[in-house]
Amino acid sequence: MAMAGTHARQSAWILRLLCLWASAVLVFADEHSLCLTQNATLQLSRGLPVGNSPGSKPGATVIVERVHIHGLSRFRNLGKFAHSIKVKVLPLPTNSNVRLPNIEVCFHRNVSLVAGMCRHGQWEKVTKGSWARSMSLFDHKILDVRTAGSTLENFEVSVEEEFFVYRIVLLTLGIILLSLASFISQSLAFYYSSAMAIGIILVILIIIYQGMKLLPTGRKSSLAIFLYSTAVGFGTFLLRYIPGLVRSLLTELGIDEDMYNPLAIFLLTFVAIAGAWLGFWVVHKLVLTEDGSVDISTAQFVAWAVRILAAVMILQSSMDPLLGTLALLCGSFVSLLKKMHRLRFLRHLRRRLFKSPKKNRRRSQVPDSSPFDDSRDELMYKMQSKEDSPLFRPQLRGPTLSPCKSPVTEKESIRISGA
Repeated sequence: MAMAGTHARQSAWILRLLCLWASAVLVFADEHSLCLTQNATLQLSRGLPVGNSPGSKPGATVIVERVHIHGLSRFRNLGKFAHSIKVKVLPLPTNSNVRLPNIEVCFHRNVSLVAGMCRHGQWEKVTKGSWARSMSLFDHKILDVRTAGSTLENFEVSVEEEFFVYRIVLLTLGIILLSLASFISQSLAFYYSSAMAIGIILVILIIIYQGMKLLPTGRKSSLAIFLYSTAVGFGTFLLRYIPGLVRSLLTELGIDEDMYNPLAIFLLTFVAIAGAWLGFWVVHKLVLTEDGSVDISTAQFVAWAVRILAAVMILQSSMDPLLGTLALLCGSFVSLLKKMHRLRFLRHLRRRLFKSPKKNRRRSQVPDSSPFDDSRDELMYKMQSKEDSPLFRPQLRGPTLSPCKSPVTEKESIRISGA
């Protein structure tokens, strides 16, 4: 009896496994897949009925269709770093009298999730019969489509490959900024140019703000708003006469038509100079120290700000997060190699400088034969040659004291010699 019970349990487990396998085969046989090797289009089938789908009415049955979208290999297609894929759900071109059913889309990558069982917040309603979403060319995602109607045969899923030039620009600028962050943070030209550009923008914004305050809308008065709206309506009616009025007013002021462009250029130049002066004053007061060099804390902050901006630009250069992180690591490695090469060059320069001071002292006498191009190195070299020269060596001999001769003692010595 015990043996018969164990055989019955084993047969029951085998039947359950067979049923699960058969249901899985039926489900996956009905699912579709799209490979991203090229632009492709897939027409949806009737779909499978699924009950108790999250977000649907209790007890209602919806028709669900699942589409697998398979990406490409990353390392075999590195040339498509800046490419992406746009997934679209579009209605088929049918008779306009046929009313399309309302559909909802769930775009996810959870393979273990049963078709049609996405959370309520993940379902997106398709408006105007079409839906589109971008994804990485190297990613694998799942598209679930459901409807409360009877079929999904009136819709199709298409994938299109896209290329954006701005991603290459972001990658290039990010690597350049990451490599030159320390140089930029110590460059006076960077501070002056950026501050002058920001100053020009601020001056333009201040002029616009002051001009808006002069308008009646800048005053919180119903009468002023009424007058302003009336003036706008009357101005639109007389819009064709306004250019002639302005032209006649300028003519009365003695400004001809030939002076319009020079006057506009003069005003723009004045605004640019005012903004540049504002930026120059800000840099001179807040960034520079008393000796004219860049403040150390300010330089460190600017360097890290430039590095963070460069990292964000590199990460945004690709839709794939893994390739973006790999590009960021490569850019950091390039910056580190550049810094190591610079340190090695400085060490070699230092050894060459302090290896033979006699030869260096001879070279310093000839101004054209200086082996250094940097002003700081030349200054250090001249200071060292001055310290080694005999003019700046300390005197070991003590001061010699000579006796003081007064006029009285000189007369007494003359009398004694005369006697």
